[in-house]
Amino acid sequence: MNSNRKGNNLSNLVIRYEKMLENKNEIFFDSFEFEDIVDFYIEKGKYSEAMICSDFAFNQFPFSSNFPIKKAQILTILERVDEAEKELNIAESLEPINPDLFVAKGSLLSKDKKHTSALKFFYKAKDISDNSSEILPFIAFEYQSMGKYVKTIKYLSEFLKYEPLDEMSLFNISFCFEKLKKYDEGIMFFENHIEINPYSDISWYHLGLLQNKIKNYKLAIESFSYSIIINESFTAAYHEKAKNYSLIENYEQAIKTYLETFKYENTSGYTFLKIGICYKNLTLYKEAIKFFKKSCSEDPQLSEAWMEIAICNDKLNFLDESIYYVKKAISLNPDDTNYILIQTKILVRANLYSEAILGFEKLIKLGVNEPNIWIEYAKLMFKISETHKAIKILKTGLNFHYKNSDLLFNLGIYMQIDGNIDIAKKYLIRAISLDPNLTEKIFSKIPLLRKDLDFSNFDNTQ
Repeated sequence: MNSNRKGNNLSNLVIRYEKMLENKNEIFFDSFEFEDIVDFYIEKGKYSEAMICSDFAFNQFPFSSNFPIKKAQILTILERVDEAEKELNIAESLEPINPDLFVAKGSLLSKDKKHTSALKFFYKAKDISDNSSEILPFIAFEYQSMGKYVKTIKYLSEFLKYEPLDEMSLFNISFCFEKLKKYDEGIMFFENHIEINPYSDISWYHLGLLQNKIKNYKLAIESFSYSIIINESFTAAYHEKAKNYSLIENYEQAIKTYLETFKYENTSGYTFLKIGICYKNLTLYKEAIKFFKKSCSEDPQLSEAWMEIAICNDKLNFLDESIYYVKKAISLNPDDTNYILIQTKILVRANLYSEAILGFEKLIKLGVNEPNIWIEYAKLMFKISETHKAIKILKTGLNFHYKNSDLLFNLGIYMQIDGNIDIAKKYLIRAISLDPNLTEKIFSKIPLLRKDLDFSNFDNTQ
């Protein structure tokens, strides 16, 4: 029976059952039909309907353990453990040796994170089942939950011999190889799987993900392309393909690929954001802003899009607009230190020094301690003729980064400007000792030091 016909028959079966309930007249269904109806409701997430059907079926077939087991499975999903256990006790009293019973007991234990005990029941089920391959994913999932990824791969690989296109199994195998960081082995696995199942779009997709992990972006693009050829509506493959185009800086193709997704899925703020970033990387800031604004329109809470508009306006020297949008981004994400830093730099460019100082102070208060923060803050204080404060700020930074050559360099320059020549020399000598490339930079700033800087008596502990 083909899948369409089977699906139609099942739909008709469910319609007959629901009409029976509606009309309150009894129609005969055999036990297998009832099981199909219950499974239909479970797959649709209609758990109440599934339990009602299980109870109804059990009244018709009181000696069948299948329906209490089905009900227990539903109750397990709903995390109603005590009720599930009662149903399993009923099932066990009717049929103590039943693979479905053991699977249900294992699943209940798994839900309670009792993985070792759960495995015992799954192995019991496997040993007595007429179709033991069906038990393999349960065993694999348990090992995955325990972090035993090698064993997970083993059992899922075995299961794929019977169900080679099972998407969840392929996903979990890919996940396990990633967790193990065995990317090359994962690539080999999917290449071998594709050799036998060349039209598995999911396999091509996961092959691409693993190729991306080893930075083989061009091969990843090829894999995602094959995935799309097989399944042209596979939107996740389009997104990954576009991402990899971005990684090789082919932003034009990345844009084209992102736009293709809209044939198969609704427009989204996230996708517009990615397109905008591509245009920004091409320095096409006005075009980038168009897509960032589309992103904000689709998802007003997407703070990154608002921030990108601010950055692009800053690049275009539209500082008032930039400040407006950066404030909007920060209102959505007030403690994002990167946002605050970007805002602070824009405020400096806009000559709004008082606000910029508040920005630097907030960053420090929030625990941001990169050398660049102290250097930029000091530059601002120097710019407004507060050289002593600039020196103090750099000294504070040195307390945390005493071997940072840029901090030492800037402190030496400000000390020299402030007239503290001898102390300035000490800082500059320390800077050069850490980064000899600074030598010419120092001499270009202070040519007179070319004669005076002497390393002969240099003490590294100064």
